[in-house]
Amino acid sequence: MRTLLLGTDFMYNTAGNLVPIEINTNIGMDGYIPEEYDEVFDLSELSSFITVNSFTKISYIGSLTILNRYLKPFCESLGLEYEFFPLGGNFVIPYIEDTSDHLIIRSAYDSTAIVDEEYCKNKVNFLNLIKSKPFGVQFAYIDENDSLINNITTIIDNGNHPNFILKATHPIYDKDEYPKLYKVTNQTELDAILTNLTIGYHIVPFHYNPSKLYESHLRVIRSFNLLFHPDLNSIPIGQYNRITTKNIDENSTFDMTTFELSNVDKRKYVVDSGKDGLHLPKLLDTDEVEMSDGTFKTALQLQNDDIVKTIIIPNPHEVSLEDDCANFGITYAEFESGTTYSSNRILNKERVDKLTEYVTLTFTDNTTWEDTKNSRYLILKDDNVQFKNLDSDDIKCGLIVGDQLILVDTAYPEFTSVLKEVSSINIERIIFSGWEFTVEERHVFLTRTSGNTSYVAIEHNPATCTNSVPCGQGTCNKNYYCCTMSLDPNAGVCYTCGACSLCCG
Repeated sequence: MRTLLLGTDFMYNTAGNLVPIEINTNIGMDGYIPEEYDEVFDLSELSSFITVNSFTKISYIGSLTILNRYLKPFCESLGLEYEFFPLGGNFVIPYIEDTSDHLIIRSAYDSTAIVDEEYCKNKVNFLNLIKSKPFGVQFAYIDENDSLINNITTIIDNGNHPNFILKATHPIYDKDEYPKLYKVTNQTELDAILTNLTIGYHIVPFHYNPSKLYESHLRVIRSFNLLFHPDLNSIPIGQYNRITTKNIDENSTFDMTTFELSNVDKRKYVVDSGKDGLHLPKLLDTDEVEMSDGTFKTALQLQNDDIVKTIIIPNPHEVSLEDDCANFGITYAEFESGTTYSSNRILNKERVDKLTEYVTLTFTDNTTWEDTKNSRYLILKDDNVQFKNLDSDDIKCGLIVGDQLILVDTAYPEFTSVLKEVSSINIERIIFSGWEFTVEERHVFLTRTSGNTSYVAIEHNPATCTNSVPCGQGTCNKNYYCCTMSLDPNAGVCYTCGACSLCCG
């Protein structure tokens, strides 16, 4: 039996009911989610379905690797044969013989399938399909005859929050420009934003319910369901919360003429499916950065073009600084004697409120250090000075208990470092509310936690990609790289600066 794994996104309306906003196949999963993965998937109904239909084998075709992680032991526990066909980029769906005892699960996009091509690819077709249902939504679009089709009869009052959203009808669109959000109060204003409609875009009400936020963040509920013939019945297998990267507040601003939400406020309302949360150097409001003159500024005080202090690490072996886990091949004594102070320039500062995994390091002297999981710090390992990240699960270069963090002691005018041995590593999932910074030189950012009067850490900044358009150039915004490798299936796609390696290697 062939089945389709469908991802449906829901939002809470003003009445507190979940309403569908779109459906997708070829679905993925956000990099960081509020739930533990064990809380996302529930395969109990799938188990009953397998028993009733006497399946002996399951094949999964798709790119949702986290599902594969759960399907494999699930099948083993039921004594079922299991195959995984991972697909990504420009793929061809493999042929698998369909038999009565073989359950085939597909999440990869298939242009020959009606659900994929008609309703997942074309969002207006989906809206037309459900418009007469109790959960249907009002919408407006331009049809193939260039005529306005308008089903909107109600203007929702969301206070000082958007109440309409203009979205692309198809998956490929300019994600820097769209979606657009609006706040209108009457039919005249609604008619004005309807003039923005062109073929390939549509407008729907924007749902906002202040009682359904997740820690002051707007959320979208993504559900996973298996659709199967003959009547496209559905089996739920999981769901999770997708949340925005900026806190909701009452300070959003709208253009008085176009009624459009300001671009700076958009991230309060639109879920960003970016890969892995925080990438750039990041600071809490009260974290302090050492300036080139030896004074300190908090993250709130830092401004563009500020000159901060950095260090130059001896690199006799010319180790590539593009390596996020660079091993300089020098001893601690060589590091101490050869390292000198230099300076670095702040290029951009941006407010973030992102869900991330936060690490607390406890040292053998009972002091602690905190930062996000994908931060990279200079450490000493087997008398080799190198960078490691705080992800202890990273086999290649993750920090582990027993490693020694190298800190700079700012109590002395000359360069002085100290070693702190890690005795324990604790990771929790939190909303990080602070600032991301873009700096001119990737090495090195000297920062300390509020109240730490002496030590600063040496943090490795994200790589720049030699096969990319740098931040602030090309079609991407200032905090993005646009990958340009012609052989890469994602060429031309914008990624956060730190995620450039996702497409450029």
